[in-house]
Amino acid sequence: MESTSSVHGLSLRKTPRKGQSAVLKKIASDPDMATLNVQLPTGYGKTFAAALAYSYLKSIGKVNRMLYIVPTRAQLEQFVMDGKGDLKDAGVSGPKNVCDINYSPVVAIRQNRNDKTQVFATTVQALTNHGKTTWDLCAELMHQGLWMVVIDEYHHYGIDAHWGRETAKLKYNFRLTMSATPHRMNNDSAFGKPDIITTYREAVEEKAVKPLECHSYIYRIDAIMKDGEVKTYTTSELVEEAGYDSPEAIEKMKIKRSMRWSPKYVSPLVETPISRMVQDRLSTGYPLQVLVGAMCCSAAEMTYEQIKVTHPELRVDWVGTGPNGRDNQINAEVLRKFCPPKKNGERPWPELDVLVHVGMAGEGLDSVYVSEVVHLNSAMINNSNNQENGRAARYLEGVAGYINVDSCSPYAEFTGQKVMDVMDDIDAIPDDEDIKEKENSELEYEPSPEEPKIRIWDMECIEIDEGEKMKMAQAILNEGINGWDKSVLEDPDHEIFTAAILGVKRMRREEAEKFNEKSMVSQWDHSVESLLSKIVGLCVRKATNGKRFEKSMPGDFKKRINSRKKQVLGKKVLMVENLKKHYAWLIDLEKHLLKNEVPSWLQ
Repeated sequence: MESTSSVHGLSLRKTPRKGQSAVLKKIASDPDMATLNVQLPTGYGKTFAAALAYSYLKSIGKVNRMLYIVPTRAQLEQFVMDGKGDLKDAGVSGPKNVCDINYSPVVAIRQNRNDKTQVFATTVQALTNHGKTTWDLCAELMHQGLWMVVIDEYHHYGIDAHWGRETAKLKYNFRLTMSATPHRMNNDSAFGKPDIITTYREAVEEKAVKPLECHSYIYRIDAIMKDGEVKTYTTSELVEEAGYDSPEAIEKMKIKRSMRWSPKYVSPLVETPISRMVQDRLSTGYPLQVLVGAMCCSAAEMTYEQIKVTHPELRVDWVGTGPNGRDNQINAEVLRKFCPPKKNGERPWPELDVLVHVGMAGEGLDSVYVSEVVHLNSAMINNSNNQENGRAARYLEGVAGYINVDSCSPYAEFTGQKVMDVMDDIDAIPDDEDIKEKENSELEYEPSPEEPKIRIWDMECIEIDEGEKMKMAQAILNEGINGWDKSVLEDPDHEIFTAAILGVKRMRREEAEKFNEKSMVSQWDHSVESLLSKIVGLCVRKATNGKRFEKSMPGDFKKRINSRKKQVLGKKVLMVENLKKHYAWLIDLEKHLLKNEVPSWLQ
């Protein structure tokens, strides 16, 4: 990839956003600056901002090593995998690999001494544990080199808390602290207020993040009591009876009352966001997703079962820890399916459409395709919930992020785009006229496009590593076409390597063409099923007026529609022309339903 810009003497592969440029400008303006606190929205590119700062400071000789500290193991693994790309984009000279210092301390020390690695990473838990192992390792590493310390998500660090005290002791030539949500109770941050702030609304104007919109609903859940009686709770009633809004308190109350959840009815707080996601998929062509936060693990499992029945065409799963949760390995695999790791800097399409979780899919989940975040609890306004809302922040052209809450949640006072103000300030105060107490279950039904958006991704090969090039050159040599002998492999300027690069690109292009053909069939099939799901939702809304409904209802509508479609068109076949016919038939049905009542054959 060619350089696209030159800023402060750096040759960059990517043009910085305004907030990232502000970081660089601030550092360049004061050669004696030793610390900088930065607030950038989730999805804006904090890692690239850190790489820019390091690249500039290294270019002027102030630093030549970086220690990157993150709050979770998932974020550490993400930085180890993806950091190399940000370092390249920022024009960092020298080795770009990132070393997890806890994975192999001996290797970390050797790589540092031999100048084979300049960027090292760890979690704050490992750095500040009482055994001091990682702290001692960092101290030994930092005897050599000029160090820039980066503390990511610094809202975790209170001035009187162990993490804050320990990380503040690190020796550095420059320290950069970053957070999307730096606000702490009583302003007790170990590092102070941000020096540079990019607000969420400013990031939306840059098209760096999705615009967010909040909707509120009255969420009800049925519980079957010990005597068989069914009792209906609102979220606030559950919290009041449990005494505290936490998964543990809800589970204890459930056990104490000898009750179990009834999965019979589906709430608009669950159904409306899913229906909207399906609708947006058809118009945007993106594999959009829904993230559902449940009150506790047993409620998460029940919600998962509801969605599986009402939307059998969607891939759904759930995660949670503790006595009522799932095995750690299963949780990790489910999270990987919902948010697969990047490959060659690109995010693969997810293997899950809907994830129900209990406190496991907030901060650190590097999601791109989430367009709906659902809180099935009272969702207090705090950093944790703002971080969870941030899972819907990463920018996609033409896609908005929707935050869906129960009407008892303080977020319900910030319906519409006012929720974006809360992303910047957890102490934001709503206008009285914006407070919504009543159920907001209306989803404006938009007619589906005559043809769905089908996305063919640009799979052009833009980088070829030395191993691929040498392997192709060896293959050309083995063919013996030009009479070259193996000595040409020792000459990096020999024309065999030009031929090798062309060969690799041709091979990748052929692979891309095969991928695109399969992708088109897959997307058409997915669009047919999505449109079917959307039409089923329309039938349910007409039958129930948008209120709670029995979970068997969507399945009944779907069976009748599929039977009728099969009578007219025959069985669906995974070929584009056949799938187009099934899609067109469903479009005609949708048009009929929008103008008329549900036909008799569907009742």
